[in-house]
Amino acid sequence: MLIIPLVAFTLHKEYYSLTKIVHNPKEKSLEITMRLFTDDVELVLSKQYKKALELGTKLEVSDADQLLEIYINQRFKIATNKADLSYKFIGKEFEKDLMYLYFEVTDVKDFTQLSVQNTILTEYFITQENITKIKAYDQHKTMLLTKQNSKEVVFFE
Repeated sequence: MLIIPLVAFTLHKEYYSLTKIVHNPKEKSLEITMRLFTDDVELVLSKQYKKALELGTKLEVSDADQLLEIYINQRFKIATNKADLSYKFIGKEFEKDLMYLYFEVTDVKDFTQLSVQNTILTEYFITQENITKIKAYDQHKTMLLTKQNSKEVVFFE
């Protein structure tokens, strides 16, 4: 009798990502790190681009970074004081089943509000939660973005 609930529990997979945004006032930049499950990203991108990218393997396709960057740019938006920002893809790293993506926004002016929209992976995983942690002006803020609530604004004093 106990086996059925235990099996059902172990078959359920959680879908979440973690994005960290750190304001670097000396460099006038925002440093962005995204942590995603590699297999989830691989599945979504293979469906979207109709090919296996083989992320983090010796067989990784040559345009994997470009396709990742396009996908992220379509689904992750950031703005300060209602002004949209563009970010540069710095690179990626893999650790076990996780992928880390690095981005940077340069020439960031002082801001009192930061807006983030994140729909990464929500088109295929309805329970996807995209957690965003922000550090700016000695303050820490956290957002929980989902398919139903994909955008949030935080304020800094």
